[in-house]
Amino acid sequence: MSPKLGMEMIRREQIIQSAKTCILTYGFDHFSIKDVAKTADLSTGVIYHYFKNKNDLLVDVLKEAFAVSEEDVRNTVDAYHHPVEKFHAYLRTVASLPDHNQPFYTILLNYMAQSPYNEKINEVVGRFLRNLVLYLTTILEEAEQQNLLHHSSPSALALLIINQATGAAFNERYFSAEVVKANRNAFIQLFQSMVATPASS
Repeated sequence: MSPKLGMEMIRREQIIQSAKTCILTYGFDHFSIKDVAKTADLSTGVIYHYFKNKNDLLVDVLKEAFAVSEEDVRNTVDAYHHPVEKFHAYLRTVASLPDHNQPFYTILLNYMAQSPYNEKINEVVGRFLRNLVLYLTTILEEAEQQNLLHHSSPSALALLIINQATGAAFNERYFSAEVVKANRNAFIQLFQSMVATPASS
């Protein structure tokens, strides 16, 4: 019984990854379940065994993409203990994330374009963005408790940083490597200045 259960999880992940490939190759609206089946080397019947329809599959693709991205950030940031170190690590990580996971931003852009027309996708995207803000707010509140925050509102600053990081990642494809590097450095320096380094020297 357990091998079958394990195989079901593997098969489900195979389908999700194949759908992700189709999104990156064709765009959100320009592929079918048949394309996913062909990419996964499976029958459409197998795909419909795991997912009721294309929309059901697309929502799971989005959830998986968000989970991986969020885990990458948390694993890096949570290795630090002081709120200032965490905050600096967060800025460096989100600034360089497009280098390590550019497909994520292509997928996110595809889904955000669908948010006004798909309630389920809108809900998942909104939850992801709110979780990002909440996570960063927690770090900034720790800094505030130690009188290290140069901003009146941790949550407002967190939202501003998330908005800036997301927008910058979307725009990077249109600029040269030199401009991208300069913008990332400016992003890090600008927001690092909002949190003081503790006086230890």
